[in-house]
Amino acid sequence: MRLVHVNVTQLRVAATCPRLHWFDTRATAERQDGKKVVSRIWRKGGATPGCGALFHTAVERFNAAARSSDEVLSALEAARDAVSLQQALMRWFNASCLNLDALAARPVPLRLGFISAVQLYMEELARLAVHARADGLPAAELRNQLFGDSRKRVDVTFHVGEDIHVHVTGAIDYVYFDPRLGKHRIVDYKLTPATSPNSDLFQVFTYALMHHHQHGTQPDVAVFYLHPTRSVREARWEEIEAKRGKVHELIASMVAWSDHALGAGGLPPPGDRASCDGCKHERSGACVAELGPKDRGAWDRRWTALEATRGGGARDAHEERERFAAGAAADGPTADEPIADEPMVEDDPELEEALAVVKPAGERLTKARPPGARAANVSGMLLGFDDGGSPVCMDPAVLRTHVSVVGAAGSGKTWMAKIIAEEALRAGVPVLAIDPQGDLVQMMEARPPADVPAELRRAWEELQERMEPRILTPGSSHGQRLCLDPLRLPSASELSHIANPALRAEEEEGLLVAVAANLVSLCACGGEEESQRTFLYQVLRHLPRAAPVRLRDIVAAVTAPEDLGMDEVDSLIRKSERERLARRLNTFVQGPSARLFSGGTRLDFTELLRPSKPGRVPLNIVYLNALSNDDEKHFFLAALATELYRWMITTVDATSGGVNLLFYIDEARDWIPAGGSKPPAKQPLIRLFTQGRKYGVGCLLCTQSPRSVDYNVFGNTSTKLIGRLEASQDVDRVIDWFTIEGGAPPWVAARKGAPKGSFVARWPDMPAELAGRAFKGRTLFTRHAGAWSPDLVERAVTAAGLRGPGG
Repeated sequence: MRLVHVNVTQLRVAATCPRLHWFDTRATAERQDGKKVVSRIWRKGGATPGCGALFHTAVERFNAAARSSDEVLSALEAARDAVSLQQALMRWFNASCLNLDALAARPVPLRLGFISAVQLYMEELARLAVHARADGLPAAELRNQLFGDSRKRVDVTFHVGEDIHVHVTGAIDYVYFDPRLGKHRIVDYKLTPATSPNSDLFQVFTYALMHHHQHGTQPDVAVFYLHPTRSVREARWEEIEAKRGKVHELIASMVAWSDHALGAGGLPPPGDRASCDGCKHERSGACVAELGPKDRGAWDRRWTALEATRGGGARDAHEERERFAAGAAADGPTADEPIADEPMVEDDPELEEALAVVKPAGERLTKARPPGARAANVSGMLLGFDDGGSPVCMDPAVLRTHVSVVGAAGSGKTWMAKIIAEEALRAGVPVLAIDPQGDLVQMMEARPPADVPAELRRAWEELQERMEPRILTPGSSHGQRLCLDPLRLPSASELSHIANPALRAEEEEGLLVAVAANLVSLCACGGEEESQRTFLYQVLRHLPRAAPVRLRDIVAAVTAPEDLGMDEVDSLIRKSERERLARRLNTFVQGPSARLFSGGTRLDFTELLRPSKPGRVPLNIVYLNALSNDDEKHFFLAALATELYRWMITTVDATSGGVNLLFYIDEARDWIPAGGSKPPAKQPLIRLFTQGRKYGVGCLLCTQSPRSVDYNVFGNTSTKLIGRLEASQDVDRVIDWFTIEGGAPPWVAARKGAPKGSFVARWPDMPAELAGRAFKGRTLFTRHAGAWSPDLVERAVTAAGLRGPGG
């Protein structure tokens, strides 16, 4: 089976002109970064352009912002006639979505075409809204139908050949429920002359068929030509369904045209003359030079025959994924199958200018409340303030459900995660933070009080009164030195509280397997690692555990397993392999690599989470940047996560219902990557996410890209804070998360390009008034600067008197 991935934008391009798709395929193959190239054409027939990129960018911005706008809601509530509503929407659009100075600098014909098109769009929107309001539809529900329809997302697989399946993903921009028709409607807006209406309408047929198979709708469609002359072409669902074979043939032909572009057979594509005047390949002469006259080319018409014999067609995404999962997993993707989440490069000469005119998402003109009002009625964890100055607070109990903070580089995600850690400490929850680069260790120092707004000064004081910072440095004395020797293996007495014998045995086995796997990964002997893990697991099972087990005890047992009563060792591991494992383990006892297992204080969570005096709350920051290489960092984190799990199941009362610890890991993609990669810490960390909430151990993670972290981890984080996203594929992944949880909220798409420091959150039992509300993080109460080096950490720890007994 061959599975090919395309997105909605590529479909739109191929329907406009097959040769554009051919050139895009070749350009994608020539890139070194794997990004898909997608061309755009905004004008036809030499007509004066209406600035299509600007129109679509601005209207998409308007639709996204209107979903949560109180001003738009008020306009809908007050709507009595279409003219006044259109004017109200235009005023809000101009103030909230456009940089009018940048627009004024554009050429006059472009400005006039753009303004005319937007006015026509708002006129149609106002007519629809007034009709719905006259029928008694509440304004809030109307706003949601117009702007908050979460069913724009499509994820459909088409069977288009004997063994070819095409997986189409993306979002349909203009789909809404039309109360006048009592059904969904999909509209495409054109700022070009209606020179090829059948072709334009066919594009929308494609969207309608996908929406039908994804969401069970039977949408009508329309193409509105807004500039230079207004006209409309419409079609009912029955016509679309009757012509679904043409849609399948387009998708099948896209595969054939792509193959031809890559020199892998396929079919040469025909051209569409209506697009030539706006096409760079026509201007350069490449179109005819490489592919011949426009009428030369072919379509793949085999789908009709296949449907007749097999009843083929599009299936819903869930059915197709289940049907093809086994084959796809077994065979793996072929070389010409692009990854579904690949980033996309839009070859659009107008896009950059459009982005200069359209305000970024989240840039609002709402007046903020005076500072004195911002801290009023604050309860719970204060995350920040919305555009109007209202506080955004979260119940500390939410931490138990795990928290993920996602945002592109420079979006403020680490700032926001630090706020959550500070608020956890203020709420009396100890924090264990993993700092791989030196960005978190600065939390040991308070922000100067003069830099804290007056209304937050009391909260700042509370944190300073409660927080007890400790800087823990495994394998070095830059802070409080930690070592992993002796190892804490689970004893019978520690697990005796587990009443179910089978469950008790499973927990013991799981912990021993994890310790064995960690040691094998540290040794990196090569050879048969599975045999090494099995043998080492048996060694750990046979070792006496009444007293702590030291690494030298394990070395001795590996060297002479018969002393433990182990028989037939050679059936588990070859002698040469066992001897190599023993020699490598011994280097961590006697060699220069012994620093992880010698000196300082052993890793003991009971001690780490115990305050030095009543009323204090420990902030333990594990600084990994003093370790000499990534292998040591991965091993230590794997060992720490394994020991944390052992402490959790043997010490914590699972019935208490509180939050016992917040485990904070920065840059999670380095430790829990997506896909098949399995660094040593991945499985121990995933186990904390899957089991931690039962014991009141909440996990907090940060990452730049939601696509880069294992999907199972995000599936276990019920609280999500989404900052600025840069790639459309990141938006799609976030939508996927929420879809699993019952439906993606309408604000997700507006996260692309959101301002720095802006977040939207969702957590269990969130107050309705906070849903979809963008906010900016409050002032940090601790220091936030560039990453600290080991030497700088050592000086700061010494100056603060935090060296402690292990230093």
